[in-house]
Amino acid sequence: MKATIRNKSGESTLTIKGDFYEILNENFKEICKAITNKVKSLKELKELFDADDQILNTIVQIIRKSITPEAAALNLQEELGMSEMAAKYLLNLPLSSSTSLNAEGIEQELADYRKQMEAISSLCQHEVEY
Repeated sequence: MKATIRNKSGESTLTIKGDFYEILNENFKEICKAITNKVKSLKELKELFDADDQILNTIVQIIRKSITPEAAALNLQEELGMSEMAAKYLLNLPLSSSTSLNAEGIEQELADYRKQMEAISSLCQHEVEY
């Protein structure tokens, strides 16, 4: 099967080997899983920010004293009780996003991801947790 992909810079033709619908279903499941994980991470971070208005300073201190990103993730988990998923999400934020982290920003991002989940749910007629 061949598919044409259009983007801002033009078109590309992609040859798909295998069952297209099986491939589509697998990719769709991964997209749903990724969005669900982001929603869970954002909920967890929002709870931290709601509970402690100085949490960002604590997070920065933990990250600064850590030698590697892996160590930072472990330290965030141990010292703040974060899940591995939330710690990795936080560490993967662009610096510009992480410096302006606050409860309101997290709440807005969470609302945006919930809208995405609702749209995806309605597209596939599957139950998607969000």
